[in-house]
Amino acid sequence: MLVSILLNGKIQEIFIKEIFVSTTSTRGQATRYALVGLTNTGITGLVIFSLMHWGLGVYASNAAGYTAGILFSFVANSLFTFSAEISLPRLARFLVSSFFCWILNIIAIKLFLIFMPSYAYVAQFIGMVIYTVTGFLINKLWVMK
Repeated sequence: MLVSILLNGKIQEIFIKEIFVSTTSTRGQATRYALVGLTNTGITGLVIFSLMHWGLGVYASNAAGYTAGILFSFVANSLFTFSAEISLPRLARFLVSSFFCWILNIIAIKLFLIFMPSYAYVAQFIGMVIYTVTGFLINKLWVMK
């Protein structure tokens, strides 16, 4: 794959090995998972923080944000990351995994808010990190197999 970028005012051609974008190599899947994860995190965060800004509560905003993110993540990781068919059994495993990760997220938020109740946005961020790391491991090892 050949990619052109602007570097120091000049167009540079960079060759990217197929292994970094492949859907069959672990490295390629990890690269794609990271891209989907970044996009998913952006979507989730945008929904959560927008709803909080508009007056919705911390937990309702969190639930709405993760619902949007979960739906996007399932479709994108199935098709783009792992080239897997979208199926009901896979969706069921994905939902179980997502629910488990979301519960860990809520526990982290609640624990953080016990000690720092005025830092709801930081609590959301910490919950998102825990959700993302746990989700990666479960998806790689179980859901998308």
